[in-house]
Amino acid sequence: MLLVLVGLMVAAVVLVGVGDRLRLPWPALMVVLGVVVALLPGLPDAFVIDPELILPLFLPPLLFATAQRTSWALFRARRRTIALLAVGLVLVTATAVAGTVWLLVPGLALTAAVALGAMVAPPDPVAVEAVAGQVPIPRRVVAVLQSEGLFNDATALVVFQAAVLATVSGDELSPLGLGLRFVLGAAGAVLIGLGVAWLRAGCSAGSPTPPGAARSPWSSRSPPTWPPTSSAPPG
Repeated sequence: MLLVLVGLMVAAVVLVGVGDRLRLPWPALMVVLGVVVALLPGLPDAFVIDPELILPLFLPPLLFATAQRTSWALFRARRRTIALLAVGLVLVTATAVAGTVWLLVPGLALTAAVALGAMVAPPDPVAVEAVAGQVPIPRRVVAVLQSEGLFNDATALVVFQAAVLATVSGDELSPLGLGLRFVLGAAGAVLIGLGVAWLRAGCSAGSPTPPGAARSPWSSRSPPTWPPTSSAPPG
């Protein structure tokens, strides 16, 4: 089953590339892929996926694609705004949703309401890009929202996991425990990201760049350094 899912993900990536090259709408190609998969013999009628595999399989490719278009210079210039949106706004949204649901649904545990609020709190960076393509939004605002979308999931996931655990065990949510889990998770994610970026920079340093191609801020002939230099933020 896992191999089938990975194969479908690879097919979806290939179709997006084909759509970009042929100027075809890739959502329509996804519909075609779904029809083909439904008609193929031998495939199961329903895909049963372990919930623990949903985030590792589907979230990293979306975030990686957005990170490729994120300006490091803009991130450094707007780091306070991004941090406020990724942490503060997510917590405020989750609290507002949890309070509303808890008041409207009698008998609902507060921890369950907090879990629901954490589920809907973080905006999707892919949705931001899709909406920005239809609405005349300044590029700087779009870039800040996309950068914020790379981090807001961490806040929501910490709150969601703690709320679900508290709901199952019958315990109360501890703000200190939430803060500690967030710090540990963020530190681990940063270390993993630095390691992956370092490895990619080392691999890119030895590969030649085609004439006229734009060089990645991670690739250089010298040993990789941190943080990477980047061009000026988009205007």
